Amino acid sequence: MSDPSPTPEPKPKRKSPGPLDSRMLEALQSDSEIVHATIAELAQDAALAAALAPFCLDRDNTIAITPASLTALAGQCAETLALAGRITSERARVSSITDSEDDDKAAAIAAIRGMQKRAKSKYEESDPARLDAYFIGGPLGSRKDISLAGAAIYGLIRDKDEQGNPLTPQDTLPGIGTAQIAQFKTDLGSYAVVETEQSGAQSDASGSLLEFEAACAQIARRRRKLQLAIDAERPYNDPANTPLRTRLGLPADKGLA
Repeated sequence: MSDPSPTPEPKPKRKSPGPLDSRMLEALQSDSEIVHATIAELAQDAALAAALAPFCLDRDNTIAITPASLTALAGQCAETLALAGRITSERARVSSITDSEDDDKAAAIAAIRGMQKRAKSKYEESDPARLDAYFIGGPLGSRKDISLAGAAIYGLIRDKDEQGNPLTPQDTLPGIGTAQIAQFKTDLGSYAVVETEQSGAQSDASGSLLEFEAACAQIARRRRKLQLAIDAERPYNDPANTPLRTRLGLPADKGLA
């Protein structure tokens, strides 16, 4: 059989997720600062606290604006900021796995080609028909190709069962013993596990991102309802309200749009 043909162009590997949206993170940090500033303000301004009490934070108008509800909102901000940190770590993990994929693939192909060369040395003249069992001449361009060839070759030369007990191999190759067989299995396994690890890491990162986006949206809505209430009770056209409005992120010269 002829030498292995050139491998086809591989499919593009999975892209690493990009960085967390900085604008969304900045908006969350700003919302958190406004909530904390309002809590501090209410602790010193009983009249403002009483004026805001009839207003609500949530969409269904069931959560009154009180120091307690604002403290809970501040806690949600903190939890969401912590989630942002976890997302960054999860995305770094995806990137690391993606970066190692090419190396693991190259190692798996090299291991298979090494066994194929030894099989050719042993059988090319004496029993060329046996070369087909080693997938000699077949492509190794895709994960499926590598998996099929690797599993077939390992099945021929393996000398231990799944529990590590001695097993009589179906075939032996020159210079290949227990240590080389174990390394061959490791090289194949490292590449095989990349896809599982990558899929798991991407799933974790995607799930966390959806949770983060939903939390940011809810916090932003509640921060806006808080500011609308303050805007109504401490309007811009009273100069005495300017310092307060500035501290709580409201425009000093106009109402909240």
